[in-house]
Amino acid sequence: MNMSIRSLPAAFLAFFLLAGAVPAAWGQGTPACSLHFVWTELPPYQTLGADGKPAGIDIELVEELGRRMPCAIQWELAPRPRALLLVQEGKVDAVIGVARTAEREAFGTFSHPVREGRNVMIVRKGAASRFAFKSLTELAAGNFRLGVVPGSRYSQEFEDLTRSGALADNIVPVQNGESAMAMLMRDRIDGFLDGYRIALARAVQLGLAEDVEVHPMFVNEHKAFALFSRSAGVDPAVITRFNAVLLGMQADGTITRILNNYGS
Repeated sequence: MNMSIRSLPAAFLAFFLLAGAVPAAWGQGTPACSLHFVWTELPPYQTLGADGKPAGIDIELVEELGRRMPCAIQWELAPRPRALLLVQEGKVDAVIGVARTAEREAFGTFSHPVREGRNVMIVRKGAASRFAFKSLTELAAGNFRLGVVPGSRYSQEFEDLTRSGALADNIVPVQNGESAMAMLMRDRIDGFLDGYRIALARAVQLGLAEDVEVHPMFVNEHKAFALFSRSAGVDPAVITRFNAVLLGMQADGTITRILNNYGS
């Protein structure tokens, strides 16, 4: 049903408000709720802007969602493992830009997909032709030194190969994307797995855009979600409203526009 709250007869609207079915301020310009989000330094999705405030693709998406709901948005910075723990413990309401897993579903409610992305392998410029792998399975059969952040989920193939031990001789643990880039430049690894936009933004930031390239091997295409904490007691009606507004932003091209502002 597409009838707006504004168009409801006064008596019916009063009933819904008294019953608590619809927050009173929704659709009237004043925040009817507040959401405490946690974010992680992952440019261009999430980063600190020049004004000292959170910025990036995910930040813009959530801020626009909050404006349309309307809902006041509060941000807290934490590394990704800590961010997920804060959601699990109910110390924040939600985290943005995470993959959907069974482990996380145990303590949170996922939104509709917020955006799509892909994971890739980054190698030194000119190295892709030397390492002509078409899959991680082929990579595992060689002596390729693969930089991996422990605990990261890059693809189902990666999970299967890791679980079977097939990648045991290839994996070189790295602390984060920055250390992976440094190790690549020092020839301590042959390549590393990372998000496409994140890796390219980091290369530009470090002045290494001309020194690295994306390997053509397919790794993974994935969807990113917002994860709402069950322990924080987020009102299910707020999550429903979040999803409805998110779908509207997808339909009217807002999400595509925000993504395009950060390059293809």
